[in-house]
Amino acid sequence: MPDLDQYLRQALPAPGGWLPTELRQAAVLCPILAHQGRDHVLFVLRPEGTQAHAGQIGFPGGMHADTESPLETALRESFEEVGAPGENVTPLGELEPRESTSKIHVHCVVARVAPFELRPDPREVARILHMPLDELRDDNRWQEKPPPIATPGLERNSGPHFQFGDELLWGLTARFIRDLVAHIPRGAQ
Repeated sequence: MPDLDQYLRQALPAPGGWLPTELRQAAVLCPILAHQGRDHVLFVLRPEGTQAHAGQIGFPGGMHADTESPLETALRESFEEVGAPGENVTPLGELEPRESTSKIHVHCVVARVAPFELRPDPREVARILHMPLDELRDDNRWQEKPPPIATPGLERNSGPHFQFGDELLWGLTARFIRDLVAHIPRGAQ
């Protein structure tokens, strides 16, 4: 079996342009990095407060600006939020874009990220989390249940939830992770 990066480059489409939509558009980076001797996915925990998704786990990312592509948006936002320099990010592909409960069309770029000095922006990041990819790939660790926070005007449909210590991964970010692991065969390293 080829290594994980090579496999993802073959299994996922290359990052492309924005898909036509009437919704606002954003892009996030799903950063895979070596941490403590194995592959982890880096997440950010949003600070409590009034901003959208306060207190929730997500990927570095945000709304696109001007003529940026999804990849350029994800790279800019990752640098702003956690200090990831663009030269340390090697795109591996893009997951199928999804619509958020806040009516934003979100592109998710999957990338290998070389080590860098983490510099979380405290306005956007309360904490950085590293979740082992092999644990995220374990179907027994996932549950389907309604979201812990209701979205006004929306039915509380069940979705994937992953408990990581005291933290709960759910919502759009959890759906992107489930999409990612669905592309990785059992034997891939």
